[in-house]
Amino acid sequence: MEPANPPAYEVLGKTFVEQFYTTFDANKENVIPMYHETALLTYEDHQKLGHQGIREVFCSLLKFNTIQHQVTKIDCQPVGDDGVLVFVTGRLQTDGDPPHAFSEVFLIKPQNNSYFIFHDLFRLSIHNSG
Repeated sequence: MEPANPPAYEVLGKTFVEQFYTTFDANKENVIPMYHETALLTYEDHQKLGHQGIREVFCSLLKFNTIQHQVTKIDCQPVGDDGVLVFVTGRLQTDGDPPHAFSEVFLIKPQNNSYFIFHDLFRLSIHNSG
C-alpha cells in the first residue's frame, strides 16, 4: 500500500522523470544541461563521459526524428549525499517504428541548489528468444 504522503525522494524522482522525458521527447539535446559536467552515460553498449560525450551519443547514435516515451513504472530509493536512485521502465516509440520496452536508471544528486544527473544507464528490452 502506498503511503498517504510519499517520501521526498520519491516525489523528487518522479518529478525529475516527468521533466526529463517531456524535455527529451521535444528535443533530446535539451536534456544535456540536466547532466552534471562529469556525468557518465551508458547507452546500450556505449559509455560516454561528460556533456561532449553525451552529445556524441545523442547526435550520432540516436538517429530518430521523433520519440515518445510512455513510462510504466518509476521506482526511487534515497542514496547518500541526498541523492536519489531512479529506475524507470516503460515503452518508447521512434518515428514510425513499433513501440519497444526500455529500462533506464538515473542517479541524481544535488549540487549548487539544483539536481543533476550523475549516472544514466539505458537499455532497450529487446530479446532474441529464437
